[in-house]
Amino acid sequence: MNPDKAVEVLAWPSVIAIIVVAGMLIFRAALAGAIGRRLRMKYGEDRVVTLERSMASHRYYARLYDEYLARGLNRSFNPNDRENNLDTEARRTHYFQVGGDALRIIIDGLIQGRYDPPETILDFPSGSGRVTRHLRSYFPSARITACDLYDFHYEFCAACFEIEGFKSKANFDEIDFGKKFDLIFSGSLLTHLPADQFVAALRLISRSLSPRGMAVVTLHGRHVEYLHEHRWQFIEEERFGQAKVTVPSHGFGYVDYNDELMRTWWYEQKHYGVTLSRPHWTLKQMESDYHVRIISYAERAWDNTQDVLIFGRPGVNEWDAPT
Repeated sequence: MNPDKAVEVLAWPSVIAIIVVAGMLIFRAALAGAIGRRLRMKYGEDRVVTLERSMASHRYYARLYDEYLARGLNRSFNPNDRENNLDTEARRTHYFQVGGDALRIIIDGLIQGRYDPPETILDFPSGSGRVTRHLRSYFPSARITACDLYDFHYEFCAACFEIEGFKSKANFDEIDFGKKFDLIFSGSLLTHLPADQFVAALRLISRSLSPRGMAVVTLHGRHVEYLHEHRWQFIEEERFGQAKVTVPSHGFGYVDYNDELMRTWWYEQKHYGVTLSRPHWTLKQMESDYHVRIISYAERAWDNTQDVLIFGRPGVNEWDAPT
């Protein structure tokens, strides 16, 4: 056989295969375009674009998660952290799990609210970095501030995670961070405040958000009442009864910790204890703030215990909301 003819014969199957593959790709593109047009006709252009952006956001944050896993976590403990007993492996494991669960809630909120990854982050109060360390690893280029009333907490975070430390104040209305934040996480703060400070903390968080900032706030909701009565006690029974007595009628209750705890642990504060806040009461406080929009409220969402409120900017009636 003529060698040229042989090459020609062998080349034809390859050409046919290329044509078939090209045809399939063209068909798939045409089908996707037709489906997209039908979706736009049925649901409107904006909703389809929003869905596409939502899926892209899921993929992007998933990639950041892969990088977070590869990067690893700073597992240093503050020897002066008296709020977390980490003397057993089980307790240390739970400590890291709770921090990771906070990160899950934050990422879910960013995706739901259609926010870009934050460039500025506030952990308030930071403690000794239960959540801060996860934020540092997941958002390595973000400028993070650890804020706490107790210097041994925020100074440890600043040194260990190479971030900014900021001393809080008992009077939230006196706090000015000097900057705005794309993300604020406030875990286990409004779970310990009387009503006036609870509302003042919400005001501080709201006014400290950037124009496209989001806040995640954890709370003692209905499930905490159940846990105290059926699983374990958060506080002495008599004191818990004092906090709970006003909950059925008002949706809110509070009681200070005992004098010994206030003197030895919470000496920087005049009031600190156990807060019980029903969802309707908390959301009622948010309704008057038109500078933000409520993104979600979920019961027992953090560590299967605390409720989670997520809100952010722009405001509920502003036109440049994320799309």
